[in-house]
Amino acid sequence: MNVTSGPAPIDGTPAGPGVRVRPPVVDACSLVYDDASWRVYLNQLGKMAPEYLDVFSTSFCRYFGAAHTAYREALAVRWQDAVDVLLPPDRPPFDLAAHLADRQQQGVAGEFAMGSAERRPDGRTVNEWLLETVRDVRDRVHVWAGLSLRDPAAALRELERSLAAGATGLCVIPFLDGTDPADPLVAPVWDAAAGAGVPVWLHTGHHFARSHPSGLGSWRTVEALAGRHRELLLVAGHAGWPDVQEMLLTAARHPGVFLEFSSHRPRHMANPGSGWEPLLHHARGLARDRVLFGTSTWVNPGPTGLLADELAALPLPGEVLTAWLSGNAEALVARGSASRRHSG
Repeated sequence: MNVTSGPAPIDGTPAGPGVRVRPPVVDACSLVYDDASWRVYLNQLGKMAPEYLDVFSTSFCRYFGAAHTAYREALAVRWQDAVDVLLPPDRPPFDLAAHLADRQQQGVAGEFAMGSAERRPDGRTVNEWLLETVRDVRDRVHVWAGLSLRDPAAALRELERSLAAGATGLCVIPFLDGTDPADPLVAPVWDAAAGAGVPVWLHTGHHFARSHPSGLGSWRTVEALAGRHRELLLVAGHAGWPDVQEMLLTAARHPGVFLEFSSHRPRHMANPGSGWEPLLHHARGLARDRVLFGTSTWVNPGPTGLLADELAALPLPGEVLTAWLSGNAEALVARGSASRRHSG
């Protein structure tokens, strides 16, 4: 990933004297999909966590440009009909060049694109489609292959296939699997990830899937995994919110644990009761080198640069802002690359 070109102007125009310039951004939780892959993603939510299609109806409609009233009416009948409202057949096809141009305009120098082991109608997994699609721009789009832990043996095979094809990270969403990532049966998957030196983004903290326990992916899960697999690089997606302090303390105990705060607006972090007070309190110390910026793409529809600007507006020292927006993500990528070279 190349972020050596210097800081990006906040509004995409040359900065004048006295204008604060925002550092480059690395989006540590990005979704880069065409409509077939989006349908796989939304169908998975509909089957395993339909509450998400309800709770985030406004966000989905804003992101996909759909009419909210039509979406709600369809959702009241069948969630499949609501997905059809979001993804009508006349939607323009995915344009990678346009996506990259938008990223550049927003000051995004790189992104960790989350995949999935689920299959598309063409027979390929989302991981396979993503790896093929961004083959020539992997310096800007790092593919983190999605794994399902429902079948640990299948997850291990998907891990091996994806890494051989060029994936540089992995992602796991426990509430979609309905499995405990700390189950000893899954240990071979974590051992393989640690041995390969690749980071794993793990959904942590609150989720809305009522059919699965809220403790799936808690800070206790991260503590257990990091304690058993000492070389494992773990990115706690959404920072374990609302248990941010506990996740920070877990990171203090384990040097391979990082926090990523996608799905949450930086502009709300300083508000009393937000749950993010520990992150800001420890920004100059414990949290300085352990926090990554992420968006989750659809959760807060709008320009990525706006979210980065919201972070820049918080009372953070310049070196902390740089570290959170891109420096720590760059360090994580470099650490993983060094580990892979050493193990190879």
